[in-house]
Amino acid sequence: MSLARQFMVAAAAIAASAAAFAHEPGPHVHGVARLQIALDGPLLTLFLDSPLDNLLGFEHFPSTEKQKAAVAALDSRLRRAQSVFLPTPAARCASTSVKLESPVFTPKAPAAGDGHADLKAEYVFRCELPERLKDVDVRLFDGFPHMRRIEVQVAGPRGQASATLEVSRHRVNL
Repeated sequence: MSLARQFMVAAAAIAASAAAFAHEPGPHVHGVARLQIALDGPLLTLFLDSPLDNLLGFEHFPSTEKQKAAVAALDSRLRRAQSVFLPTPAARCASTSVKLESPVFTPKAPAAGDGHADLKAEYVFRCELPERLKDVDVRLFDGFPHMRRIEVQVAGPRGQASATLEVSRHRVNL
């Protein structure tokens, strides 16, 4: 099975398991984020989907100076890929791109909705020695006390895998 097909299957598994989280409908569950990891040759790609509450403690457009400062700090931290994800050092992976998408990063307040908002992020690393890539240290529990669990799906040369990360277990084996 091609890596692209493996990743599509892993993504489908994430969507199918979303309803099993807590008692909230759909994939938006406070305290829980989702992470998809794909390794294709030298490229390591990570897709993060998290309720903003996990990262900011609120989900609305920032209205106070304190909230605006929190959003700016979040943006700054998440754009430093290796402060969020640390691939095995021996693989010599370097961040090549970071894309963040969330209504709190837009210059105007979003239209009224159900009061829930998410952050979607894509991180791409290029690894000089991908055969040495054994794991990724996920550092999203540091500084984000509302983050309780990260549901992970991995697709790579060794096949598919899933894991649940928590504060005491924050490393994903690839």
